[in-house]
Amino acid sequence: MWLKNPAEKINDLISLIDENDKNKFEGIFLDVLLTEFISLKDDIHIPKISVSELDYKTGLIISKYLTDILPEYLFKHHLLKKRKPASEQYSLHFIKPIHGRIIDFIHIMRFDFKLTGGYGKIKNKGDNKTFPDYTTDRIKYKSRLVPVPKNSKPYMIESIKLKPYLEIDTECEKFTAVFFDEFSPAELSLDFNIKAGEELFSVSPRIYPFLFYDYFTVCMNIPDPTADKLEKAVEIFEPLFFYLYYIYREDAYFIEKSEIKIFDKYLDISDSGITRKELLKDNLKQFFSCYSILRDEDMMLKGLRRIIVD
Repeated sequence: MWLKNPAEKINDLISLIDENDKNKFEGIFLDVLLTEFISLKDDIHIPKISVSELDYKTGLIISKYLTDILPEYLFKHHLLKKRKPASEQYSLHFIKPIHGRIIDFIHIMRFDFKLTGGYGKIKNKGDNKTFPDYTTDRIKYKSRLVPVPKNSKPYMIESIKLKPYLEIDTECEKFTAVFFDEFSPAELSLDFNIKAGEELFSVSPRIYPFLFYDYFTVCMNIPDPTADKLEKAVEIFEPLFFYLYYIYREDAYFIEKSEIKIFDKYLDISDSGITRKELLKDNLKQFFSCYSILRDEDMMLKGLRRIIVD
């Protein structure tokens, strides 16, 4: 009799999620380092994780919590068996391909279960082979839309990379980097948000950048990735991506520039460049207007901020 491996069982768990299932958590927060985390109603128990990586037998135990607590965010997703980035070996990565008009997108959720300060209480000591098991009421995560060429293989996450150099304004000085890695993701992300138009975002990109440098390209952060929210995000992110892309590149290796005219209601396309029309600005502003940051006195003492989603 053929037995399924743990990775296949994780995907089976996700396949059982019904489109009407609802999330069961307290809220979405940023910690003192501005890392996103989901605050839970009750503690969950994270078993001992091997120091080499989070294996999927252990991941299956954790995934039972995830599918119960976050069904709206994991609906129609699949486990990414080969993590991207591979350096996040204590995480579980889930992906969902979403078709755009002339490119596609991969939504990736990356849940981090490496125990760090403030994220759990140790139950039993670890050893030279495993980390301690712990209980926690927080789950660190990333939720991003990654632009990829049309009909590319989802599990490869073959992102549409930006030019390997760009000009960035930092503290009134202008620098040109030969390689993106000469700047931190935070600096690059801030530059993306400034070029897109800071006035479009309801939250300061210095606190929570909706446009973020990851996978060697500009991605969109979606803190509440329901199926409906992802579809709306793709509709506005696709023309915005091309606007930003052509700031850094003169042409695209994956499409003809003339194809972008499909977004003529959002973009003005001419020989001199691409500019945003008011409709795109208005739609972006409306999309991001549902997010705000709450920080009362108690949260200030704890170094926390809450992302409010209307």
